[in-house]
This record gives sequence, structure tokens and C-alpha cells, in this order.
Amino acid sequence: MAVSASMKSALDGAIGHGSGIVTGMDETVTGAEAIVLIAMLVLGITILAYTIRTGVPPMPTSPGTRAVMLRLLPQQIDGVIYDLGSGWGGLALAIAKRYQHNQVVGIELSPIPWLFARARLAMWPRPNLTYRRADLLGERLYNAGAIVCYLMPRVMQKLAPKLDDELRPGTVVVAYSFAVNHWRPDTVAVEAESGPAPIYRYTVGSPGR
Repeated sequence: MAVSASMKSALDGAIGHGSGIVTGMDETVTGAEAIVLIAMLVLGITILAYTIRTGVPPMPTSPGTRAVMLRLLPQQIDGVIYDLGSGWGGLALAIAKRYQHNQVVGIELSPIPWLFARARLAMWPRPNLTYRRADLLGERLYNAGAIVCYLMPRVMQKLAPKLDDELRPGTVVVAYSFAVNHWRPDTVAVEAESGPAPIYRYTVGSPGR
């Protein structure tokens, strides 16, 4: 019986130590999860801060929306194609794949989507595509052959006089969801492929523009 009691005591001790190991492992996992949560919180706060600063959340365009916007661009474009507020970079990438002889420049101020776009470009390089971290309202657009954008109404209102001043006659502007203030579009596309939001196409120098 004494042996049995000793064995029981040893077994209880082993279980106790085992529980301590498991508990230690749980604490390690919890710590790792906390680090991930903190990192996600920092990323979220950064995105939110820049959304408040710029007035534009980095919302990606859907594949269907990108397809319709590409169809609204002319077959041949003379000049640089700018994606103003390029976000995570999907639209600019699709444009660069189609217009391989044009320089495509994505302009994005928010650092997290800009870094994501740059990282993807580093893994799958395209020599005609550049992502530039900058305020789109401060960029010079005199060499633009086409502009695409997915912005909010307040930013579109600020952008309109800049486009008036800097774009050459014949430059095409394709805007998703929100119109350019006081401009008359050539086309307003509302298609099932891109959802209920309209896509506007303008040509600088056309009637009403």
C-alpha cells in the first residue's frame, strides 16, 4: 500500500507539472495572439487616421468594376495613366497589364495600402507600373493621357479645378461612383458586372467639358 501511495503521489506530481507546462504553453499562445491583435489594432488605427485625413477610405474595386472601367478607357492613350487614390493597387495593376506601353502611376497617401501594393509589385514586377506615396491633390498631372479614380464627393470637389487647370484636351477621366463636379460626362455606365454604382467617363475638351 505504501508503494501504491508513493506511486499515486508521484503521478499526481507529474500531472501537476504537466498542467504547468500546458498552462505555460497557453500563456505563450495568448502572448502571441496579443502581439497579433496589437499589430492589427495599429494597422487599423493607421488606416482610420489616414481615412480621416484624406477623406477617402482605401476601398478596393471589384474585378467587375475594374473590367467596366477598363472598357471605358480608349484603346490607345497618349501619356501617363494615373490612378488617383490607388489604394491596394488592384486597378492600377490591371491597367498596367493592358497598357504595357504606357507608364501607369498609382498615387496613394495612406501607408498601409501603399505598402501592400508595393510589396505585391516587388513579388510580381511590372516595369511600366509605379506606386507613389503622395497627396493626389499635390501631384502634377500635365503629362496625363488618362485618369482613373475612386474617391469621395468632398475630394472630387477639390479635384475638379485641378483637373480643369492641368489636363490637356483629349485626356480621358474615368471616375467610379462619384462624378466630377460641374462636368458633363460622355458616358454613364451602370452595369450588373460592376454593381449599382455608376461609372462616369469624361473627355477634356468635349462639349460641356
